[in-house]
Amino acid sequence: MDRRTLAGGVGGLVLVVGAVVALRAGDAPDTLKREIADGVEVVALQEPTRPANARVQALDADALQVAWNGSASAYEVRWNGNQQLVPGPEVELPGLNPDDEVEVEVRAVSATGRRSEPLKIAARPADLYDDRWDDQLVGQVDRFDGPEALDPRKWRVEAEPECLGLRPFGPGRRVDVDCPMASFQSNTPIRFGVPAGDGAVGRAIISVAGAVESSHVRLTMLPDPWQYLKETDAQPKGAVSLDITTQGTRIIADPDLPRTAKQVPLGDSQITGLVAGVRHRWEMRVLPDAVVALRDGVVVAYEPVAISTPLVHPRIRIDGGGFLDAFGVGGVPERVVPTEVIPLVQDVEVPHDAVAAKVVTPRPGNQVEVTDVAARKVAAVRDAQLVVIRKPESRPQALPRLADRPGGIKTGGPRLHVMHEDGTKPPQKLPATGRVLVTAEVNGIGHRGIELELDGKRIVALPTNEQGDAVPGRHEFWLDAGNLAPRSLARLKLSVLPADHGEPVTTETVFELG
Repeated sequence: MDRRTLAGGVGGLVLVVGAVVALRAGDAPDTLKREIADGVEVVALQEPTRPANARVQALDADALQVAWNGSASAYEVRWNGNQQLVPGPEVELPGLNPDDEVEVEVRAVSATGRRSEPLKIAARPADLYDDRWDDQLVGQVDRFDGPEALDPRKWRVEAEPECLGLRPFGPGRRVDVDCPMASFQSNTPIRFGVPAGDGAVGRAIISVAGAVESSHVRLTMLPDPWQYLKETDAQPKGAVSLDITTQGTRIIADPDLPRTAKQVPLGDSQITGLVAGVRHRWEMRVLPDAVVALRDGVVVAYEPVAISTPLVHPRIRIDGGGFLDAFGVGGVPERVVPTEVIPLVQDVEVPHDAVAAKVVTPRPGNQVEVTDVAARKVAAVRDAQLVVIRKPESRPQALPRLADRPGGIKTGGPRLHVMHEDGTKPPQKLPATGRVLVTAEVNGIGHRGIELELDGKRIVALPTNEQGDAVPGRHEFWLDAGNLAPRSLARLKLSVLPADHGEPVTTETVFELG
C-alpha cells in the first residue's frame, strides 16, 4: 500500500486528565482490538442493505458489465469462484466464456466490513453482446492492447513516457494512463459523407474506463491545422468536444460555430459519466445540424451546431488517469498520414523520407499560420512546430515502451475532516464547548482497521474487516470539546492499517479550539 501523508502544523491540544485517556474495549473479530477513548462517540453505521435492480450488458462477447442500485460504501462481487471488491455500484467481469452462463452475487459492504444479503444475477455474454455498433465504422478499430496500438504512424502521443503502461484485462492487456494529462492525436482524419441511416455524416467512438473520482476524458474533433499544435485547455477555433467526467457527459462546441434549431431527445440512462475500472462506449455522432453524444447506445447529450469543415482530426485527452480500450471512426474512408511534429526550439533538418513539410505557428486572436517548407533545413522559430508528412511506410518514431502494471482499481489516500457541530470549520477557531465531528474517509481496499490519534495519543482503534476484506468507507466520530484544553493547534492523525501488517498509510490535519 502506498504511503501518502498530508502534513499539518505544529503544536497541539492536550486531552484533559482522567477519563478521556482511558480506552474502553469492545468485542474484536480480528487481531486489531476495538478501543474507543472516553469522550469519543462513534457515529453508528447503518447495516448494509441488499443491492437491487440489477442491469447487465456486454461490450465484448467475453465480458459482462453488471450494475445495480445501492448506497453502500462498497460492494463485494463473486462469480465463477472469483471475488472482487469495488467502490461503486458497477463492475466489469472480463475473460469469460461467451456461451457459459455466469452466476454473479453482489453484496453491499459497510465501512467496518459487514456484508448484506446477496443480489443474485445470471447471464450469458453471448446473449447480450451486439456487434452492430461497428457497422457504421470505417477502417480498422484501434484496440489499445499493446505498444503496436500506439504506432507512431497512426498516433502522436503527448505524455510523460513513464506514465503509460499496460494493465491486465481478462486474458489480455489494455493501455493504462496514469498521469496528470496525456493526449493521443490520431493521424487518421474523419471525412464527413452522406448521412447514414441514423442521420450521421461522421462519427468517432471511444471505449474507455475511469481510474479515480477525478478522471476526465475529452474526445475532440479538430479542424485543420489545429491537430499539429500541442494540447491546451483552450477550445480551438471551430472544434467540437465530447467531454466525459465521473459526473456526466456533455458536448462542448466553439461558440462561433453556426447554431441550429435541432432538438434531440435524451435517453433514459441512470449514469452518464465515467466509472472507475468499468469500460463504457461513447459515440460522438455528427449530424448535419447537431453533434450528439451516446453512452452505450443511449443519447446522453447533444449540441445544436453545424460543423462547417468537411474533414476533422480526432484527439483523445485523458486527465487524472484512465483505461484506454478501443477507438474507431465513421464517415468516408481516409488513409493514415504518418506525421511527426517537431518543436522548432532549434534548427531542424527535414528527414529524407519526408514527402512534405510545413511550419505551423500560433497567432494572436486564436489564429494559426501555416507556411510550406521547401528547404532541407528549417531555422528555429519561437512557439512554432515543424510538421513533417512522411511516406506511408515510414515510422516517424520508435514504439513507446509500456511497462506491465498490476490489475485492480486504483484508490486514493485517506482524508480527514474536522467540523464543529455548529458548522465552524478550520482554519477558523472551533468553539471550546459542544462537540467536534471528525470524519475519516478511507479509500483503500483490503485494510484491517484504522487508528485515530489526537496529539500523539490514540483515541480510536477500529477494525474494518468484520466479515471479510475491508473496503473504502466513511467513519465519523464526535469529540467532546469540553474535554479538550485550548492550547494553540491540535493535530489529528489517521492511520489505515494494511492487512499484511505493513507500514500504515497516514494523513493528518490540524485545528484550533478557541
